[in-house]
Amino acid sequence: MNAANETTGKSMASRWKHHFMYGLIAAGGRVLAYLFLYPLVLVYCLRKTVRDKSRAYIMRRFAPQNGWQFFKHTFRLNLTFGRSLVERAAWGIVGKGTFITDDKMRRTCQELLAQGKGLLLLTAHVGCWQSAVNCMQFLNKPMHVLYYHNPKDNDKTVAEHRGQKAAFDFIDPAGPLGGVVEMMSALRKGEIVCAMADRVFGKEDNSLSVSFLGGKVRVPYSFYRLAAVTGAPVVVAFFPWQGRGRVASRVLAPMYVADKGPRKENYLPYAEQFIDGLTEFCIQYPYQFFNYFDWWNLYATTNDR
Repeated sequence: MNAANETTGKSMASRWKHHFMYGLIAAGGRVLAYLFLYPLVLVYCLRKTVRDKSRAYIMRRFAPQNGWQFFKHTFRLNLTFGRSLVERAAWGIVGKGTFITDDKMRRTCQELLAQGKGLLLLTAHVGCWQSAVNCMQFLNKPMHVLYYHNPKDNDKTVAEHRGQKAAFDFIDPAGPLGGVVEMMSALRKGEIVCAMADRVFGKEDNSLSVSFLGGKVRVPYSFYRLAAVTGAPVVVAFFPWQGRGRVASRVLAPMYVADKGPRKENYLPYAEQFIDGLTEFCIQYPYQFFNYFDWWNLYATTNDR
């Protein structure tokens, strides 16, 4: 897998700017940081390069009629993104937050894990997924997150803020075979693998074309093939921001992927189910979609921020 040109997770702000925001959170909690986001996001949104990153999504989701409407949507989207980053930092620095789950969701995941075939948890670059992955200890199983760490990413994880070991292990998709061996090993031990199913890392050949918001986008198919080979059930979950210090969960019905051989087109129905769930999320939470590139035209792997 070629990651030479990968820019996923590259921070837009410099390291000292991140540390300044961390200082605000330490001094005044989420409230002070949220207030500072308003002028900060406004300044960023005045840059054409920033506005262009979300243009494709905004035009398809909102169809603004003029430049002013487009700017308002851009501001609201980036403000919510800023809040999601504040949340991740605050969960580590302040140490207070609420992860909202219902008993049905917890029981479902626990019953699936009890089958002994592991659990493949698929999510997307929406909401507060970065905070949510730190809140899965109630499942009482080791968790592994497929995650590419860009050297130019200046954000700290929740564990780094706390000076502790993370509640999960990282699997590097830029490693040998894209982390498939590590994911398969974890699932066969009955553990949890969490991955982002809305981003193609590497070759376009490793993807499927699906319809999303009136156009075609590409998503990886390897997760569904992995589930078919291991017998692991698939759960699609999204984690919307619900206000200061509150992150919720939206969990779709489990998918059991039949082994239909290596031909990727055989797994299209499962990728479409994932996209259907993502579409519903974007309808309910239109300002919590954080893929900052033209997904429809470029099939890119970038998400500079």
